[in-house]
Amino acid sequence: MRQNRQDHAPRPVTIETGVIPGIEASVLYHAGKTTILCVAKMEEGTPRWLNGPSGWATAEYQMAPYSVSPRLERQTGSTDGRTLEIRRLISRAIRGGLDLGLMPGYSLRVDCDVLHADGGTRTASINAATVAIGLVIEAQLASGVLAADPRRDQVLAVSAGIVDGKVLVDLEYSEDSKADVDLNLVGTLSGDLIEIAGGCEGMAIPMDTLNRVLDAARQGLQQLGEDLTPHLRALAD
Repeated sequence: MRQNRQDHAPRPVTIETGVIPGIEASVLYHAGKTTILCVAKMEEGTPRWLNGPSGWATAEYQMAPYSVSPRLERQTGSTDGRTLEIRRLISRAIRGGLDLGLMPGYSLRVDCDVLHADGGTRTASINAATVAIGLVIEAQLASGVLAADPRRDQVLAVSAGIVDGKVLVDLEYSEDSKADVDLNLVGTLSGDLIEIAGGCEGMAIPMDTLNRVLDAARQGLQQLGEDLTPHLRALAD
């Protein structure tokens, strides 16, 4: 039984910005006990393989050694499969909310470092990235680097699953580790869908059960949007 939180409610969120001196688009994002440090930066130049005048956006994700217990070994050399998968998810989510044609010749780079992990690190990273991206784009518009706001919408993400027969939203590690169904929903503040990623940890489930999980996730995403609105920079006209 959850304490102080309804089954379909996201965890309470607290956000600090400008946590790194001289970098306003540095965000410390707390979702329950999960804590993400996210920094967004706009850099001149795009990947060589990118054709045309479009800009680019990409993300990095890594867990600090002390973010879990026992301690993780610090990553060196090749990236493990889980980390690579999450980097790609965050990158797709970011690009899903941008018109890259409005940032020609520039790349948006987002770094997400997990300082403490209690489930939902990838969804928390996406939400932290949205806050950080709003800050960096606001600065680039003010300085004249960008002529127009490239954001199509605010991108948000939340997890949902089935634990002990109950549909839960925004799973903590104790819930996620025993979930029979676990998925991540990435969408926009206006209600559009960017990505669904997840699956079953055992027996197959009926489609109506999946739809119940998705409905709960959509409710959670809507509530999360309301909670985060004070921290989101409005899209420029």
